[in-house]
Amino acid sequence: MTDKQPIIMLGYNLYFTSNKVTQVAIKHAKVFGAKLYVVSSIVGHSLDREGNVANAEAKARLDKLKAKLEKEDIPYEVHLIVRRSDPGVDLVRFAIEHEVDEMVIGFKVRSSIGEIIFGSNYRRIIAEAPCPVVTVHHVHDEVTGE
Repeated sequence: MTDKQPIIMLGYNLYFTSNKVTQVAIKHAKVFGAKLYVVSSIVGHSLDREGNVANAEAKARLDKLKAKLEKEDIPYEVHLIVRRSDPGVDLVRFAIEHEVDEMVIGFKVRSSIGEIIFGSNYRRIIAEAPCPVVTVHHVHDEVTGE
């Protein structure tokens, strides 16, 4: 048995991850003494030439989250994955490659048509993740950028 620091992964959408989702990930990281990986699967044109988030609003949200994690004194890393397939596959692949102990993701209920059009990444993550997955219901007006 190893004394490896636990890893909790926050599946983070740069544009609408709610404060409720990030709070659950932060709480779990504190309780378990874990390192928090903030992971986002993004399309390539979302990054500038230096590999940073190009969209000002998304960058501000990510910077605000980083500041919060610094203030909370939680060890963390941010990983921006340039999408190879769909976000669900990318996040599961990341969790496997980095031996993640728990994933925290947000989800919102969609109609049957909405799932056909937009897909259902959270279902794929829950079905294929190599670790427990904590799902947090996403309510649109909770999005605060933290």
